[in-house]
Amino acid sequence: MSGCAGWTNAPRLKTTCSLEDTWSVALSSLHEFELRRTDKSNGVIETDWINVHNPKTAAGGVFQRSMNQERARFILNITPGQSGSQITVKQIREFWSPQGVQSRSWRQIPAHKEQEQQLATRIQTRLKRQAC
Repeated sequence: MSGCAGWTNAPRLKTTCSLEDTWSVALSSLHEFELRRTDKSNGVIETDWINVHNPKTAAGGVFQRSMNQERARFILNITPGQSGSQITVKQIREFWSPQGVQSRSWRQIPAHKEQEQQLATRIQTRLKRQAC
C-alpha cells in the first residue's frame, strides 16, 4: 500500500446503503477490471494492474514504438458508518522506462484524479439507483 498521504485527497462517497449493499454496488462497478483482491471482512477491493496509454511517452526504435510504460489500479476501501457506509476510491499509478538508473523498477507517479472521480461518480450513480 502506498503512503497514507495520498488517501486524504481520494474521492469519498457517503451513503445510507447498508454495508452489504454498498459492497455489492462497489464490486459490480468494477466489472471491466480483473480483481486482484477482494477482502470483505476488511472492506478492501483492489483491481489488478491495467496498462495505460499515454500519448506523451517517448517513442524510439525503427518503428517509433512507445518505450515508456504506465500502469494503474484502483483500491476501494469500504467502511461502515453511523447511518450507512463510506467508500474511498484511490488510484495507484506507476511509470517505467527502459532508460536510466531506475530502468529495473516501476516508480509511483501521481494518480489521475479525473479517473478516480469518474469511478467514484459511477459508484455514486449506482448507489442512488438503490435509493440510498
